[in-house]
Amino acid sequence: MEKISLKTFWETVELRLAACSAEQLRAIVRAQAQEVAPNGRQAFLDKLGPVEPGPAGITRAIEPEDLLADIEELAGELEDAVAEAPEPHDDYEWDRYGEEDDEDDPYAGFVEPLAALFDRAQAAFDYADQQLARDAYAALFDILNRQDNYGRGIMPSDLTGVDISEAWARYLRAVYETEQAHDRPATLFNEMLDIQRRMIGARPKLDDLIQISPLPLPDRDSFLADWIAFLRGQPGGEADAWLREAVGLAHGTTGLEALARGEGKQRPRAYLDWFTALAQEGKPREVLVAAQEAFDVLPAELPIHAAIADHLCAAAEKLDEPALLAAGRWEAFTAKPCLARLLDLWDSAGTGDARTALMRRAQQRLQEYLAQPQKSNAAWGGDGLESPALPSKAALAHACLFAGDLDVARTLAAREQVLGWSSGENTQGLIVPYFLGLSSGRSFTALPPNLAQVWQAGLQTSTGYVMSVEQPIVQRLQRIYAVEPVAVTWDHNTRETLVAWCLDIARQRVAGIVSNQHRGSYGKAATLTVACAEALRLGGNASGGNAFLEAVRTRFPRHSAFQAELRAAIVLMERAK
Repeated sequence: MEKISLKTFWETVELRLAACSAEQLRAIVRAQAQEVAPNGRQAFLDKLGPVEPGPAGITRAIEPEDLLADIEELAGELEDAVAEAPEPHDDYEWDRYGEEDDEDDPYAGFVEPLAALFDRAQAAFDYADQQLARDAYAALFDILNRQDNYGRGIMPSDLTGVDISEAWARYLRAVYETEQAHDRPATLFNEMLDIQRRMIGARPKLDDLIQISPLPLPDRDSFLADWIAFLRGQPGGEADAWLREAVGLAHGTTGLEALARGEGKQRPRAYLDWFTALAQEGKPREVLVAAQEAFDVLPAELPIHAAIADHLCAAAEKLDEPALLAAGRWEAFTAKPCLARLLDLWDSAGTGDARTALMRRAQQRLQEYLAQPQKSNAAWGGDGLESPALPSKAALAHACLFAGDLDVARTLAAREQVLGWSSGENTQGLIVPYFLGLSSGRSFTALPPNLAQVWQAGLQTSTGYVMSVEQPIVQRLQRIYAVEPVAVTWDHNTRETLVAWCLDIARQRVAGIVSNQHRGSYGKAATLTVACAEALRLGGNASGGNAFLEAVRTRFPRHSAFQAELRAAIVLMERAK
């Protein structure tokens, strides 16, 4: 469930309270009382007493006057613990994600009192003591930043009752409210950069400051003007992101439109913000026009063309414009040719010859892309919208198969090593089982057990385990191959040539695994061996399948572990008859 901002929460609370009569409020309290556990009844009754209202209806629950002294005391105790920290034993959970006993963690005893101090800092903020809140949060974050020589300390994830992102937002709001107006832009900019560094890439937003309090942001309009002017003089993606956000907050969609049209070449993401604002206003037709304008203005080689095309496609779907959707998906694929976008192309490509022709175009684009010098790619950090796609031989392999270009597919796979099929870029692991499955005459949803295992493994590794927005890529591939590949036509000679090639690759792979005693892969070698036999049997060559099995079995008579795996795979085949 999406988290509601504090500002929205309090505004909604006040609206609902205002809409209730006194009797309705009594009914709400009675209903809540019925849900109270027996041991919580007294605490519930205590909450029903009269309270002194704070700003905007916030109740002063905690007295904060000794807060800084208590934080300083805890920081000193932690400093002593860090200085005396023992060396971790061998099985200490370095990644802090596993279960740990408190005695294994020298800082476990600090978690509860630190969480309580965060609660008191929040109380100071809620009761509008912003200087105290600023000082308290700064000291608390310094505690979280303290580590011993072994990289241990109190992690934000340890404070299960504390929303760290909201704590940072309260700190920034307190900084804003305690700074002089002329110093606010520079101070806030530096503080936000520091938070992004501490939160490892998470970028705070000005809207976080607005949404963390039910009170309006003081001097909002004048600050936004100063903030925008300040950010225009700052380099880097962070300044650009905050500038675009500020323009949207200050001037709305029209401001974003003016920014995109005036500075889009230098700030291409301004177009994306403009499209998003138009979409939120329910204007898909305007998104189409604006996206086409962006295509005309921005150089075609920019990877961000793919994100622009995604907005165009979303608008085309809303307007039920299949031709525009298809054009947008081609534009996205051209800008960032990858497997997920290849599947998007397939889904919008129609059927028959038109789809085959489009897949051949996609195949050609992938070949061109792979032939280019390797580009730097920053997709592992940030959202990757302006980073090139990672060149993928696996995507090219699928494009070849979708297009029915079996010769190119075999040539692509023949360049690879017979070992290393677990790498998605080794296309043999996909293409060999594909040819075997095709030769069996069966649907790819009804393959015999060993061949099905090899095929599914090839599909999975070819995706690089990438997840799409809607569903795993492998599921989309399964849906495509469940129907289409059985329609591929090949003559007898082509079939025999490709099957013979698959058997030769399989022999080499099995020999490479077993001869080099890669025991962890003996099961894979056995499954591939029997998968070849299954394909030959279903293709009308049972004797050839038996001969292939026997040749592999007699080649490795002393490898008992492999022989056991082979017997198990054969049993699986026989049971499936």
